[in-house]
Amino acid sequence: MSENPTETIPPPAPPGSQSPAGPPPAPWFAPARPLSFTLVLSTVYGQMLVNRNDINQTNALFKTGQAIDHSEIELLATILSFAPPDPIVVDIGANIGTYTLRLAAAAGPRGRVHCFEPQRILCNMIAGSTVLNGLTNVICHTMAVGAREGALEVPQFDYHRPLNFGSVEFGPEQREPLDQPRGHDPARREFVPVTTLDRFGFSRLDLVKIDAEGMEAEVLEGATETLKRCRPVVYVEFTKSDQAALKTRLQGLGYTLYPVQMNFLCVPSELSQRFTIRGIAPVP
Repeated sequence: MSENPTETIPPPAPPGSQSPAGPPPAPWFAPARPLSFTLVLSTVYGQMLVNRNDINQTNALFKTGQAIDHSEIELLATILSFAPPDPIVVDIGANIGTYTLRLAAAAGPRGRVHCFEPQRILCNMIAGSTVLNGLTNVICHTMAVGAREGALEVPQFDYHRPLNFGSVEFGPEQREPLDQPRGHDPARREFVPVTTLDRFGFSRLDLVKIDAEGMEAEVLEGATETLKRCRPVVYVEFTKSDQAALKTRLQGLGYTLYPVQMNFLCVPSELSQRFTIRGIAPVP
């Protein structure tokens, strides 16, 4: 306060005004900035980057620390424990990486997990999560997997708005209804490479998980030689695909199929004697 009782202190100038003495003072309150859609959550799989607007997995991870399909993730981790040391795993349709992180822990530091996620934002999140957890055995591929090499246009959705991002379908249309309409802005067009599993020429592969939102048949077509050569256990979702066609293809490749939720757990027939899936009869 001034020592002169008759002296007054002028009020701050309104925002945007210019006083003769110089530029206006800094505002008393900084303007609010939009929240980032990215959160870091502590989960049973480690620290994870997630989208706060995801209405499916993020909700479950936030409330319970576990994915919605945690029991299936643990089933695959248990199966992986029967593999020889340092197993090789492929996660196709990795979403935000719950399977990837858990199976990377099960594989151990000398094992390998190749995760494929064609949504660039989600694949970046998986990469960030692997770094947060100090994992060196995960290789992230921002790619789709299909029957042949090429490219696919990335569907346009807004990551700043609510959506089940794990249900986004690549292809000409979105068949499963979502909470956002698919965008068609020419200025935002983006393409992602499509590869095949056979292109990687794996000499060893112990486990393959496939959740490709309707592209499961194409993934298997492009993995035929790999499945014949490496004989991995395969876990493939069938809810958006032709279930009968998947069954015919996999049984034709010498697999015994077990129905688990919306998936086929496919065990090479030569190994099926070593596995007992309690309470689940094989698919005839």
